Amino acid sequence: MIRRAAFVVSIALTCACAPRGDGPRRDSTLDVVPPKDSSRSVKRPEWTPAAVGAATFVVNRATRGMAARVRWTFAPDSGAILVVEDPAGVENEAVPDGVLFATERTGRTWRMDSVWSVAPSPDWMRLAVGRAVILGGGEKQVVARERWEGAARSIAAIAGAHPAISAESLRAHSYPVSGMAVSEGAAATFVVDVGADVQEAAVHFVSLDGWRVRWSADGHDLLVGVRPARVQDDAPATAARRVAVVMGQVTSAPAGDSGAWIAGPTLDISAPVTRDDTTLHARGRVFETKANHITVRDSSASGWSPARDVGPGVPLAATRHGRFLLAIAPRAGARPHESPDHAVVYRVP
Repeated sequence: MIRRAAFVVSIALTCACAPRGDGPRRDSTLDVVPPKDSSRSVKRPEWTPAAVGAATFVVNRATRGMAARVRWTFAPDSGAILVVEDPAGVENEAVPDGVLFATERTGRTWRMDSVWSVAPSPDWMRLAVGRAVILGGGEKQVVARERWEGAARSIAAIAGAHPAISAESLRAHSYPVSGMAVSEGAAATFVVDVGADVQEAAVHFVSLDGWRVRWSADGHDLLVGVRPARVQDDAPATAARRVAVVMGQVTSAPAGDSGAWIAGPTLDISAPVTRDDTTLHARGRVFETKANHITVRDSSASGWSPARDVGPGVPLAATRHGRFLLAIAPRAGARPHESPDHAVVYRVP
């Protein structure tokens, strides 16, 4: 079940490199590098982040629920971040997520709405995505066969037509996603090339199903969860099958490490996010929040720069050099029964 409790943003995480000089006070500090994991702490050559312009990216633009959990995970060098805003319905019924990926190496972002599951490849160059389909029964509480035609077209539009994507196949792979009304769900698994420095990341279809997705340790195969064990949002898959990402035989490699996901706040109208003033450090950069507004200062040989505006909200995490900042920010147009907040990622020059 979703925890209906306020998230306190004063938890200290391990900092890989503090900024130089006598910077701002480190009261109520959130450092940006995830806790050390000896299995992931491989020394890599230093690199320079790509030049970027200021922008704001909303993590979830499509689905709402009674509440939503925010979680994220870092690449091993903290140069990339993957964020999920995961809503759930009444009685924790399944609602698709919004996901966003951002990397400092290219300065690129990629996002998708209506996702059941997402996982980065072991080298963080690709994402496996279980794209959701949900069809409600409406007043008649019946999902007509012809409605699956539209669902198949929406799935095929993501990466092009494929023989496996049809109304009949989606319907055959469907399952209930509500215990209160007729609502049918299905999924298709795609792989996205997020490592290339291109405007539009390449996406290709891998398999039907995708309630849960996971990589093999060698990055050759995906373990695709076929259907949920229950209608609840956090239900495990009843079974998983191994599928080669690229055409060919599957391997016998064990399942890969799913990574260290960090649990953030729950966005719930009954439990507002705590908005204490905070300080968050990246390499040579510090973010400060006062009165629910974020500013940034940069360190140099001559000292700290004047504060620059980032945007409204409460910071949660930043990538290695602070070029991308995850925050909880006010959501314009929120309805009275919805949380007034949502997850955003700021791109910070």
